[in-house]
Amino acid sequence: MKPTRLCALAVFCAALAIGSSAAVAQSYPNKPVRMVIAFPPGGTSDFVGRVVANKLAEFLGQPIIVDNKPGATGLIGTEAVKMAAPDGYTILLAPSDFTLIPGLHPKPPYDPLKDFAPVGMVVDYPHVLVANPNVAASNAKELIALAKAKPSQLNFASGGNGATNHVSGEQFKQSAGVDITHVPYKGNGPAIVDLLADRVQLLFTSTGPVEAHLKGGKLKAIAVTGKNRLASLPDVPTIAESAIPGYSFTLWYGVVVPAGTPRPIINKLNADLRKTMASPEVNEKLATIGGNLNVGSPDEMSVLLRDELMRWTKLAKDVGIKIE
Repeated sequence: MKPTRLCALAVFCAALAIGSSAAVAQSYPNKPVRMVIAFPPGGTSDFVGRVVANKLAEFLGQPIIVDNKPGATGLIGTEAVKMAAPDGYTILLAPSDFTLIPGLHPKPPYDPLKDFAPVGMVVDYPHVLVANPNVAASNAKELIALAKAKPSQLNFASGGNGATNHVSGEQFKQSAGVDITHVPYKGNGPAIVDLLADRVQLLFTSTGPVEAHLKGGKLKAIAVTGKNRLASLPDVPTIAESAIPGYSFTLWYGVVVPAGTPRPIINKLNADLRKTMASPEVNEKLATIGGNLNVGSPDEMSVLLRDELMRWTKLAKDVGIKIE
């Protein structure tokens, strides 16, 4: 075939692909969308995911079915989305664990930059260090003193080995120079149950899942891990101001889809996600976790994912966390 005909054929195929992609985007969505949350009900991921899904469904014009797929610190749900058809009908609420887990594995089970396509950020937020009321400390300084007086006798729960609140606890241990024992669970929900029962004493979490327990006096807030106090907990100091100057640990959530999803569909999801996060209703609900809402573009999220992958890899190495 002559070069000119090859060029013409290539142009025709490209135009056909663009036309087909545009047609798909115009009809999208024409059926319910599934949002996979890779953690069980009752935790921060479930709280954030359901708030976003309920409002996003209104703008998409189709129901969003929340599908909790917990296990292996988020791996089961994440890999389910990785293997899903790249058609926009399966989306993942990606937490900070999404870039943390690959940094912990000697052989990462997925590549967050190659196996997925970013849609947009949802929120970034700090952890709150909460405790069972029986813990004899009311702030980070007192807790550190207690932990040093009773090495290995205090336990902190997490949503699983390698979960962000595991790393959050390990960073606190390293920075404070204390020995507290890590107890992993299959998500924050089960961890909170045991925290309430005093089977574990401490938990790093967002305020959303524990807000009612804090108000009811069943749990108490010790400190905030971010740089600033939370509007929802104005009397709770940061770890930086109460015990460890310069201390900061923040997290985020975003939405991703399987690699290969047509860009027009990603753009549609991003546009409706922006409307969702601009909703006063969503702002009010996510304010309870001290969240800063900033969707941005898919390309901006791509940059963040690269930066976060480097950040978590270094932090995991510094605190000595590995998942075999």
